[in-house]
Amino acid sequence: MALDVIAGPGADVDEPDWELLIPEREDGLEEKLRMMAHREWVRISSELRDSQTLSPVNRHAMQRLVLAYLRYDMAAAMVMKFGAVVAAKRTKVPQLNLWQTEMRAADADATGAEMELCLNPRRRGAATKVQRKAKRVTAADSYLKRTGG
Repeated sequence: MALDVIAGPGADVDEPDWELLIPEREDGLEEKLRMMAHREWVRISSELRDSQTLSPVNRHAMQRLVLAYLRYDMAAAMVMKFGAVVAAKRTKVPQLNLWQTEMRAADADATGAEMELCLNPRRRGAATKVQRKAKRVTAADSYLKRTGG
């Protein structure tokens, strides 16, 4: 059991042990899920490092975000496979696919974790200073004078 360490600005954040969090499955997808979790972890930690908000305090929020992404991807695949509306087993009455509900729940969890980490575009400005371009001065600026108003 080796932990990967991601170097951050003044702090190191240990990657979770995906073997403990993603146990063996009947369908044998655990290795693919662990690989996907690792890729998402690296992507999220890189984004936080670039915005200089990577910290050991954020580790659990990052872990929740990765797991929410995995849940969403699995549920989305099942919705694409079976459709959003399926027939009930006994009555054959159309009903909402339970994977659709799981997909929505995972989306809400991911959105909440992204907001905590300031990863979504609307909240990104709260975590980092926005760099503004300098105003370009042209010859017309010196010709046109501002009038009071």
